[in-house]
Amino acid sequence: MSVTIRPIEAKDKAEWLNLWSGPNGYIVFYKAEHRMNPEISEITFQRFLNPKEPVYSIVAVDDSTGQVIGFANYLTHRNTWTVEDALYLNDLFVSADNRLHGVGRKLIEYVYTEADRLNCKKCYWSTQFENHRAQLLYTKVGVKSGFLTYFRPPQ
Repeated sequence: MSVTIRPIEAKDKAEWLNLWSGPNGYIVFYKAEHRMNPEISEITFQRFLNPKEPVYSIVAVDDSTGQVIGFANYLTHRNTWTVEDALYLNDLFVSADNRLHGVGRKLIEYVYTEADRLNCKKCYWSTQFENHRAQLLYTKVGVKSGFLTYFRPPQ
């Protein structure tokens, strides 16, 4: 499968939204429909296009069809363990029909080049314990941190 990874563009909005919150998309995969609304999706997409925002997205485009088949959303932020900013890979998703073809790996490798470009020494992400397929890739391209993530309970 021949895939091009590139920064997201305004013309990608409909395809990104479908992968993000469509019936077979990222939000549904993580069973988080109750936490997502159109306003959040709209503001998030606009941030990707704003060069003043430290929020980014890249897309995987199938070279044979021109269709967006995956994305990675990431952000940079200050942290207390390095002088440089850190890069957090917030979301990674490849459409179900296009998994197991190296697309996820290509997206992560592009994020690594972005971390270098943005001078982020720390580049990290998380996934659900049950997402074993993703973990098969993650153990090939990264190392486990040994940390568990906790959240403030809903109020």
